[in-house]
Amino acid sequence: MALTLHTPRMNAVKPSATLAMSAKAKALAKQGAPVLNLSAGEPDFPTPACILDAARAVMGQRAQHAYTNPRGTDDLIAAMQQKLLREQNVQYDATEVLSTVGTKGALMLAIDALVGPGDEVVLFAPYWVTYADLVRLAGATPVVVHTRREDGYQPSLAAFDAAITDKTKMVILNSPNNPTGAGWPEATLRAIMNRLAGTDVWVISDEIYEKLVYDGFTHASPASFSDDARGRTVYVGGVAKAYAMTGWRVGVAAGPKLAVDAMLTLQGQRTTCATALAQTAAAYALRESDDVMAAVDGMRAAYAKRRKLVLERARAIPGVQAHAPEGAFYVFLDVGSRLPGRRNGERIADDVALAGRLLDELHVATVMGSAFDGPGCLRVSYAASEDTLNQGFDRLAKFFGELTSA
Repeated sequence: MALTLHTPRMNAVKPSATLAMSAKAKALAKQGAPVLNLSAGEPDFPTPACILDAARAVMGQRAQHAYTNPRGTDDLIAAMQQKLLREQNVQYDATEVLSTVGTKGALMLAIDALVGPGDEVVLFAPYWVTYADLVRLAGATPVVVHTRREDGYQPSLAAFDAAITDKTKMVILNSPNNPTGAGWPEATLRAIMNRLAGTDVWVISDEIYEKLVYDGFTHASPASFSDDARGRTVYVGGVAKAYAMTGWRVGVAAGPKLAVDAMLTLQGQRTTCATALAQTAAAYALRESDDVMAAVDGMRAAYAKRRKLVLERARAIPGVQAHAPEGAFYVFLDVGSRLPGRRNGERIADDVALAGRLLDELHVATVMGSAFDGPGCLRVSYAASEDTLNQGFDRLAKFFGELTSA
């Protein structure tokens, strides 16, 4: 008898489109192709030297080679508490905070712990590729509220209200957003939280890009709005994006003890804990000494400059439109008016085909908008050097210049 996967839920889960595109770009580059990777969802900067020094100083200690408490080291938990009070303006007890294996790990734990079969989870599209698959893995059903470029990817509160049913058990918020970079103002987030007041609906607030904001945008954290909001919100963050620590794999979760205890139980049976040395480095980063903040500010300034460059280059391509992102390090290019199209006699039906052709023919890696439930778009990351961005847009301009209507 042939072996098979005895897990029907896997039929509903797809490989990560962002990781797949990045892997394909790296494979082509390894073969010698002159690939320009504008698909990466991680900083192109090294981890700041001061954080590396903090890790090096203790890496010989036995405790850095051992399991830690599944909740996290005392040092990291304390650093998280201080950060959340300082920046989110929310006081958390140590029992309400959890260190995880990456921010993705925090999201998986929260979704698995809080929803299940028969439940509905509201997502705002375009959304990060992993949200919907994590919801399906938990046996729950994603319910999508679409946002539009014309509205700055801000949510329609009427559409959100219409999406709420008696089956709704969770809402996932992500501001600043991946893939659009849209930041939602406090008034919008308050309106969403007010609609949920008094219900049994959990909120996950993914704030991983909270420090990467531009043009005076002010980040708001929903858990800080009221006792009701704090009591239903699981804050999710980490050190990956702002501190250029993606490979260290340390995430942060904070919320009501009921939720965090359930997440802790799951973590104890799954990954146990994040790596001890990585937790030490993360604690140093989160304490935000002057040297850490100088590095963060320098990276943010570089992103801001690149953001301006990408917007100028993108908007110079006929038919390409781009919302100026309030945060993160992505621009979501709306190329819908150019599709379907034809280049070199071959038809390009949609953004999926377009992203594939760009990589295969001009060796420019982007991510198709359909992966984020944003068809007709391409996500471009400006976590790349200005030279790479300029070369990439030279190739994009050439491609679109040769693209005719189908």
